[in-house]
Amino acid sequence: MKLSDPFEFKGYWWKPDAPDNKVAGVLSYLPGESISLELIGSLDKEEDAVVSFLKKSDELIIHGALENAKRVTLVKCYPSGRMNMSSSFPIIRYTCIYCIIGRHYTGMDDGGRFRMEVHYPELSYWCHPGMLRETLLDDKEHNGQIISFSFDAIVGGKTLDEIKLDDGFKIQFKAGASLTSDHALLNNNIGQSTWLEISSDETVSFNKLLSHAYQFDEFLSMATLRVVEASEVLFYDEDYYQEFGKGNKHYHSISFISSHWRGKDKEKVDSIRFLFGYEAIKDRFGEIIRSWFSDKNDMYPVRNNLVDSLEKKRVFSNMDFLILVRALDGYCIRSRIKGNINIRMNTVIEKFSEILRIKKDDINVDELVDSRNYYAHYMPRASKKHILDGFELHDLTQKVRRLVICCVLSDLGFDNKAIDSIFNNSNSRYIT
Repeated sequence: MKLSDPFEFKGYWWKPDAPDNKVAGVLSYLPGESISLELIGSLDKEEDAVVSFLKKSDELIIHGALENAKRVTLVKCYPSGRMNMSSSFPIIRYTCIYCIIGRHYTGMDDGGRFRMEVHYPELSYWCHPGMLRETLLDDKEHNGQIISFSFDAIVGGKTLDEIKLDDGFKIQFKAGASLTSDHALLNNNIGQSTWLEISSDETVSFNKLLSHAYQFDEFLSMATLRVVEASEVLFYDEDYYQEFGKGNKHYHSISFISSHWRGKDKEKVDSIRFLFGYEAIKDRFGEIIRSWFSDKNDMYPVRNNLVDSLEKKRVFSNMDFLILVRALDGYCIRSRIKGNINIRMNTVIEKFSEILRIKKDDINVDELVDSRNYYAHYMPRASKKHILDGFELHDLTQKVRRLVICCVLSDLGFDNKAIDSIFNNSNSRYIT
């Protein structure tokens, strides 16, 4: 079930500790907006509509059974709605943070032998699946050519890369291809994709797996210079399967939906706009991804600010500048760069001065520092001579972003020569 697909399901709902009190209701999902549950009745066996409305409370977990026989777990549910004095029964609406479709659980910290499959629109472009094979043959009889496509239909996908992280988790890139057609076999579609799989040999929780997925979101966002979000998240539970002959097991997928998802990015994915692709770092991908996840220098706030700065906005503001300057401040602290703000900024610029793009940017430290102090600390404009605004501040922001990208890449082990090569091979608007 894709995060971009809205749905509405009827079903019965109950509290985990009161399974006999089932209430009819409708579960709705609007991508980028909300997960909502509207009940016709009360989960607390209260028949009076007014009393039920007044007694409504937050529910950590609500269980359900849908019309299609699927089980549902709703997590962190908050009541809302209006009271109808003329109604003889309560109608209570909940807004939910997470929705798990497939099984009943007691919470996000439930432990199990779980693995998670995460699909991103950008990942197939960043790490090409390479599953389709195209063959051209001369058709001499008809004076033309025969074009044939083939691919391996591998159960569970083909492993492109596999990395064991320092904390025992395993990151895999999987690739697969599929063929779909209409009932008349007139229209056939062949597709291929790359997806991420996260697992562990130990018992893990949903929260732990999701935490690793969010970290990879940010890595892929940095690598593609886009705000990356999953288009589909599936869990597999070692205890949730169907067994066939000879001990073969088919593990059922469990869909995970979050109300935090922003909604589908309508901008076309173009790999030429990426900072770098998988092939460019393939030989050292394991080293890089382990460094990203271990984050020994606590660069998470710096990386997070960089990704936030990639969010597309209709209007530029001084906050777009400040979020990147704060990232530079954070890098200085983590790199133990001493001195006042002018010295710190000069030191960072000097560190990456060998990189041609940074050299061409020729950042004016006085303008950087005065603008930072003015917008961050509301200092009087008269006390600062080099404050920028408008287009000039926007131009400085682009330069600072490139500097922050250098900081993040350096922390991952790239030297200036490698960073310079990455910048030269990228056609991203953030670089050029």
